[in-house]
Formats: sequence, C-alpha cells, structure tokens
Amino acid sequence: MTDETKTLLILNPAAGKGKSKKHFETIQSTLEKKFKNLDIKTSEYPGHITEISKDAVTDGCQRIISIGGDGTPFEIINGIYANGIPGHEIELGMIPAGTGNSFLRDFDDVSPEKWLETILKGKTRSVDVVEFTYFKQGNQTKNYYINIMGIGLIADILKLTNEKLKFLGAMGYSAAVLVRLFKGMNNRMKVTIDNQAFELKNSALVISNSKYTGGEMKIAPMADTADGQVDMIVFNEVNRREIITIFANVFKGKHVDHPKVNVFKGSEMEVNAEPQQLLMADGELLGETPMKLKVLPGQLKILA
Repeated sequence: MTDETKTLLILNPAAGKGKSKKHFETIQSTLEKKFKNLDIKTSEYPGHITEISKDAVTDGCQRIISIGGDGTPFEIINGIYANGIPGHEIELGMIPAGTGNSFLRDFDDVSPEKWLETILKGKTRSVDVVEFTYFKQGNQTKNYYINIMGIGLIADILKLTNEKLKFLGAMGYSAAVLVRLFKGMNNRMKVTIDNQAFELKNSALVISNSKYTGGEMKIAPMADTADGQVDMIVFNEVNRREIITIFANVFKGKHVDHPKVNVFKGSEMEVNAEPQQLLMADGELLGETPMKLKVLPGQLKILA
C-alpha cells in the first residue's frame, strides 16, 4: 500500500565514509514506490540538514527520514524545533549508516535493512526530547538532543576522536578514551537536579536520554527514552587507574556498579563548572558550560 503523507528524505553522504550514499542507492526505488509524496534532499555542508529540516516544517512536511549517523538526526531535530514546538505532528524515521548509530540500539539491531522495514511498516512510538542551553563563543545558545550529552572528559574524548582518530571508525572512540585518560581531570562543578544542588570536583558527566554511546558502549544502562527523565552518570574523582577499570565494564553497562560512578535521574538539570567544560550532544561538539536542560516528555514521534 502506498503512502500519500508529505515526506522528506535527507541523505548525509558523508556518513559512514560514504556508506550512506551507497545504501541510499539500493533502497531509493523502494522508498519512492512506498511514499508517493517523497522529496529527497542531500546535505552539502555542516548545518545544511538543520536548514533543510527547518524549511520542511514551514512547508508542512509530516514525516522526515534520515540516512546517516548519529549527527544526522541531531541536525534534523534542531531544524524541527528551530522555531519552537511545531504546530503539526512530524514523524522521524532513521536509517542508520554511520559509525556509531547509538540511539537506535535502544530499540533493536542497527542494520539499515531492519530500519528500512520498520519505516515501511509505519509504526510509531513517542520519545522524549531534551532542550538545553549552553554558551558558544560567549553567547547563550539553545539546542535539542535525543541521545546523549557529555560534559568535560566525554566531550574531550569526542574532540580527540574527530581531530585525530576518526580513521579508526568505531574503534577510534575507544582509542581516544585511553589516550585522553592520561591527562586526568581538574575541575569543580556545581550540579542541580530538580532543584537539588551538590558539588563535584575532578569529575566528568554524561547526561543520557538513551542507553548507548560511541556505538556499543552501554553508558546509561537504566535510561529510558520515554520516561520523562534523563540519566546523569557521574564519574566522581576517578584517577587514571580507576577510569580504565570503569571503561572496561562500560560495554556491558557494569561500570555503574563501581563505587565512584553515581547515577541520578531528573527532568531538569543545571551544570556550572570552573574552569568551563567542553560540551557535546549526540556526537556534535557544541560549546561550553554553564548548561541548563529540561526534558520534553514524549515530544517526538519516531518510526520504531
């Protein structure tokens, strides 16, 4: 049965070292047969996907399908919500073609074939969206994410991966963890979770809406994409030896059993740090603390 819903497909040809473009070529005819009102656009530069998505919302698009990695849905979501919550419902379908594909691991395997089949069936579920503010070049900026935020060490690891170790693919992130650990941590943070404040020093934070990051790292094993909360994982005053031990257990989610790893849940959070800490969300380096966030429960419908 064909579908007349106004649908946009966005291809990120850079994802997966060109793997996304090759996969798109194998499924294009299938998508065009299913979705009779299908428009196809290709990203040409950083930020282009956000621009395309923003324009699509204005034009009344009801469904957006992405082919790319974790950064592609991030850009789409920030286009969808660029002018606030849209006046009409928009479905998001994701066909994974990057190196990590972390968010979709919460629901099933990450084979492109599986997610194409899911999109064709048209079944949806609601997931939370996280709205947050931070500082970029001295100016407060607002963005949205659905997967993970890293503050401090975690963002530093991503920066190292992107700048020096991207050529290693999924293993690049793991290698960056080990390289970055040798520098240790030197910071002080004030954290507020649902109006309850506490202080940390020499710590790193992960704030997750879903379970996985960096591919198969089960960084927040108790996270739920639809519980109206995010999970904050605190790596509290860990030394180099301890963090290596913790990291060895992260793929199975057992790191949270370590006495220096704490887990908190909340719907609103705030982080101030000295010195300011680098911040990333959904695989994108963005800016620095101070940061504030709130969860928008069940805000987004995804094809899953």
